[in-house]
Amino acid sequence: MTDLSTADEMFDEASGWYFRLQADDVTPAELDSFAAWLGQGDAQDRAWQEVQVLLGGLREPARVVRRAEQAAWRKPARRWAYAAAVLLAVGLTVHNTPWLDRLRADYVTGTGESLRIELADGSHLQLNTDSAVQVRMSAGERQIRLLRGEGFFEVTKDPARPFVVQSGGGWVKVVGTQFSVMRRDAQTRVQVAQGKVQVSSGGGEPVYLEPGRAVEYQDRHLAEVHGFDPVRGFAWRQRQLVFRQQPLSEVVSELNRYWPGQTLVLGDALRNRVVSGVFEIDKHDAVIKALEYTLNLRAEYYTPYLLVLREGKAS
Repeated sequence: MTDLSTADEMFDEASGWYFRLQADDVTPAELDSFAAWLGQGDAQDRAWQEVQVLLGGLREPARVVRRAEQAAWRKPARRWAYAAAVLLAVGLTVHNTPWLDRLRADYVTGTGESLRIELADGSHLQLNTDSAVQVRMSAGERQIRLLRGEGFFEVTKDPARPFVVQSGGGWVKVVGTQFSVMRRDAQTRVQVAQGKVQVSSGGGEPVYLEPGRAVEYQDRHLAEVHGFDPVRGFAWRQRQLVFRQQPLSEVVSELNRYWPGQTLVLGDALRNRVVSGVFEIDKHDAVIKALEYTLNLRAEYYTPYLLVLREGKAS
C-alpha cells in the first residue's frame, strides 16, 4: 500500500468518525472506539485534524453561496435542488447533515451562537445554538418552520392572524404568548413560559399547554403533558446552562451542542457521575476546570477540536 493510499484511507476513516460523532444517538461504546482509533498514531491524528479543517472551512463558502442565491430560492423546490447540488459538489452527503437545513433557512445560528430577530409582525424570535428556521408571513397566518435546533418565541397578539410553528410531524398554534420549540432528530419539545398554546401532531386531538407545562411529540404521536423547570428550560437565553443531579454523559452531550468539536467521556463509571451547577456557555475553560476539580477527572486535548475526559486527577 502506498503512502498516498494510506493517507486516503485514514481520511475516509476520520470523515466517517466526524459524521458519526455529530449524531445524537452515538453510543458510549462508539466513543471508546473513536478514542482508541485516534490513539493509534500520528496518521490518525493528522487525518482527524484535516477533516476538522476541511469541514470548518466550508462554513463561510456556504454562507456566501446562500446570500448570492437568496432571491432565486424563494421557490422551495428550486432552493432544495440548488442546496443539494452545492453539497454534492463539495463531496458531502445530503442525508443527516446540517448544511442543507442552513442553506434553505431564512435565519440560522452556528454552534454556540444565539440570534434575536424581530419579525415583520413585531414578534420576536431568539434562536439557540445550531438552529435554522424558515419564515412565511401572509395576510391570514404567520408561519415559522423550525428545520433544526431551538427557538424561543415572543408572539405579538393578532387574533386575525394565528402564529403557527411547524416542526417535524406536528405544529404549535397561538395568538399571542411566549414559548419555546426544540427539534432534535425526530423529536420536538414544546415548553410554555406565558399564555396558552395548542400543540398538534398526527390525526389525534390537540393538547393545550399553559405556563410551566411541556409536551414532546415524535412520529406523529403526542406524549403526555408534563411540568418542567423554566429556570433550566430557558437558561440558554441568558447564555447559561443549568444542571441538577444529572449524569456527566448528559451534561457533556448538552455542552457539545454549544462548543465546536467534540468532548468525549471515557468509562461508564465517569459517565454516570452526577453533576449539578450553573455553567456559562461562553466560558469553556472555566467549565472544564470546574468539572476536573469537582469530579476528580482529567481533561486531555488531543486536537483543538477533541477533548477527552477520563478518570484521574487534573495535572
